[in-house]
Amino acid sequence: MANLSKTPRAVPAPTRNARGAAALALIAALSAWGLSAPADSADTPESVELSLPNAQALAVEALKQKRPKLAYRLSEGLLKANPRDGQAHYTQALAFAQVKAYGFGRRSARKAFNTARTPVQKYEAAQLASQMAYADDRLTLSQFWLRRAVQHAPTEEVRKDSIKAFRTVRAHNPLNFDLKFSVSPSDNVNNGSNSPYNIIDGVPVVGVLSPSAQAIDGIVATTDLQASYRIAYGERFMTRLTGRAYTRRVKFNNAVPGLSGSDLSSSRLQVGVNHIMVDASERGQWEFDVTGGRTWYGDSPLYDFARLGIERHNRLGENTQLSFGSAVEFQEDETWPHNDATQYEAFAQVGYKLANGARIGGYVNYRTTETDGVNQAREQWTGIVSYTMGREIGPAKLSFQLGHSVVDYDSYRIFLTVPGGRSDSSTFGGVTATFQDWSYMGFVPTVSLNAEQTRSNISRFDVDETSVSFGIRSEF
Repeated sequence: MANLSKTPRAVPAPTRNARGAAALALIAALSAWGLSAPADSADTPESVELSLPNAQALAVEALKQKRPKLAYRLSEGLLKANPRDGQAHYTQALAFAQVKAYGFGRRSARKAFNTARTPVQKYEAAQLASQMAYADDRLTLSQFWLRRAVQHAPTEEVRKDSIKAFRTVRAHNPLNFDLKFSVSPSDNVNNGSNSPYNIIDGVPVVGVLSPSAQAIDGIVATTDLQASYRIAYGERFMTRLTGRAYTRRVKFNNAVPGLSGSDLSSSRLQVGVNHIMVDASERGQWEFDVTGGRTWYGDSPLYDFARLGIERHNRLGENTQLSFGSAVEFQEDETWPHNDATQYEAFAQVGYKLANGARIGGYVNYRTTETDGVNQAREQWTGIVSYTMGREIGPAKLSFQLGHSVVDYDSYRIFLTVPGGRSDSSTFGGVTATFQDWSYMGFVPTVSLNAEQTRSNISRFDVDETSVSFGIRSEF
């Protein structure tokens, strides 16, 4: 879903002069290293012998007088005396900045960061490296160094300023990416039955289920990498190339006859184009998506797909946002031509921010699949309510969700046609704890406890699952 706070209006055209000025402005930050300079030291002849503190003070004064070559020579002498002199590396980085040698300056700033003795020094070195990367059009590298600055920010106010700077650089950067990772121990990794018996509408007509069809304990690991590159933008529009790589890997706790974790693993790879148009009022926007790709199941191709989607996002007030949309996906099955399918989907979502900072939300989704494949045609309704607390409890910020889903198959066969088809009803919920105080470079750990219960007129699909998920996500 698009974020209205990141509209094309917030993406100004970058200018090199502005970036250079921003990097040079950091000279004043040298005071964070506890340095001062005598006013009459700039004209000291090169042949004069100086103590190390006086040489450093003279280098600072040289920078103030826009004499970067002198500052560089003095810092070189200091580094010969002590290659791990963080102040000298920092001074040298500023000297490179004055002559716009941003690549060399960035390397010196990195050395200053690695040899810094205090968090404040690490923060200042990271800020300087980020500024010079920005001036050199290395925007992704600038974001990396801003994350390091966030990690070592001396105060909460300074940390917020660094996060704001990160978001500004991200808005300039045509390349964006997002990586999510989770590991989930589960008592039902295969969506297996909670019973060894297969009963249809109360009648045991099929017999005993195999071990592979029953619930299996194990671990599920997922990786989701999404990336996009801005190819066009204006005052009220933006177009991006998009890509996504998703993997789900399954491992059983114990061996299961006739089945392995790789048989249940899946992957999805897709590319596409995303286009956003913002209203003149800036209170709403349209979003269009065209994507295509392939899905694998059990390490074999399952189907190729092409998807068209449209979404609308509106601010109904200062604290309320409404979104809705629809999509159609065409699937070409790689295992059997008769399994080709067309899937239609529509959703609506509303979110509201309370006065105490908490958020509540509601989501409803309808999906129908049309196909000639056996046991594939179905329709599904899903509803979810959510609540995110506005403050932390101990070290964690908690969010809760509760949902219900109904899936109907008009026609379903198990050897024989099941009278009335198949109907599944699922109730699910979960709580997620986000540990924002344990942030590292803006990445925070999360722990989720989830439970789901499904009841069906075919007992093979009576499913109970409880899982714990450990993940990492970016907080900004």
